[in-house]
Amino acid sequence: MAAGCSKSGNKTATSATPESSDTELSEIDPNLKNVGFVRVQLTDPALYNLLESQKTTGFSPGQGTSAEEQKKIGRLANFSKSSKYSLSGQAQITALDKIQVKSFSYNGKCGALDLTLTVSSNTARPLAKVKTIATAVSDQSFELNIPPNISLIQFDSISAVCPDVDQPISTATFS
Repeated sequence: MAAGCSKSGNKTATSATPESSDTELSEIDPNLKNVGFVRVQLTDPALYNLLESQKTTGFSPGQGTSAEEQKKIGRLANFSKSSKYSLSGQAQITALDKIQVKSFSYNGKCGALDLTLTVSSNTARPLAKVKTIATAVSDQSFELNIPPNISLIQFDSISAVCPDVDQPISTATFS
């Protein structure tokens, strides 16, 4: 049965049949299809590529990326060398939710070491613990995941904290 509208006054009837799910929706892009009212491909290739790249960098829809956050990606920080704990290494922000740590060394003398995201003006109050290093390591590289509830503008440093010491034994500040 065809669906449509009709005019009873002049006895003209117009009918339309529902489109199938593989019917072309646009003359601009023949690949644009309707699948249960969800578009498979966007008509703007630049926007499509941006959204696809954000999926791989941990960006979630509805979360804005400020210019200030974008400026922080790529910044480096060096852990201040600690002779007592032989602590050294370098950290770099690689994405909105990732920090890469390279050449990290620690002699294990204070037990399990916590790496925490901090604000350099108040390193005694960490925002989040991102990794625990239980034993001595030498020249190790690893990746830290920034928790989803913390943005790049909320912290500017990573601190290495011993459980029995009030202040961090080393802090790497992103410049």
